[in-house]
Amino acid sequence: MSTKNIAALVLAGGVVKEKHAASWEPQLPPGIRNRALLELNGKPMYQHVVETLQATPGISRILLAGDVPLLPGCAPVPGGESMVDTLLNGVAALNDTETRFLVATADIPFLTPQAVADLLADAPESADFVYSIIPAQVCYAAFPEMRRTTLKLAEGEFTGGNLVILNPEFLRTKEAVVRHAYALRKNVPGLAALLGPSTILRLLASRVAPSLLTLPQLEAAVSRLLGGATARAIVSQHAGVGADVDHPEDVPLARKYLSGQ
Repeated sequence: MSTKNIAALVLAGGVVKEKHAASWEPQLPPGIRNRALLELNGKPMYQHVVETLQATPGISRILLAGDVPLLPGCAPVPGGESMVDTLLNGVAALNDTETRFLVATADIPFLTPQAVADLLADAPESADFVYSIIPAQVCYAAFPEMRRTTLKLAEGEFTGGNLVILNPEFLRTKEAVVRHAYALRKNVPGLAALLGPSTILRLLASRVAPSLLTLPQLEAAVSRLLGGATARAIVSQHAGVGADVDHPEDVPLARKYLSGQ
């Protein structure tokens, strides 16, 4: 993929839910509920991500969504009521020459410019939705104490990454489809109807027989879920793409890894 006109949207609106507030309170600054503002080695977590993207060749601009201080070189994007609203606000902020945009969460402080550059280089121009996956063993080797959710496929065991590349025109023209898919993300019967029963069965069976579900089958299922969009999974060998600080117990580990201990 050409990287001349790719804007990056950093999602920095991760407010801790009330039921988890007590466990997060010792880790966050007083009165703060936004995980993006978690201090890691002298700077807020989202700043680690922003600085990595700013150091990545080919990223044209950094768009920042969330109730956080605006960093130099970033443009603000209003946060929405849902993830889809925020993505559409990001699309609205693009200029005519930015035909792709990278979406990154603010909780991946181990991200490196090389990891981003490799994903951009491997992503096909024709894809509407590119998502990153990382071999589980790569994550465990780099961050052995941090837990990850994994999926076994015929090609191996993978964990999901926190980088996505989107075609803004796809979001503009398929807004209703994207909203519907997002609304069904926790609705198993609804997802089954969109993905198809054979895919659901393969997903369930892959826990004991990984060879039943392949990466192309998963890509085809996601394409159906998104109303016929072209979805592609890119295997990244960079553990920092998938190692997010998602739980309070991740915080001391993140500080240890970032300090090189």
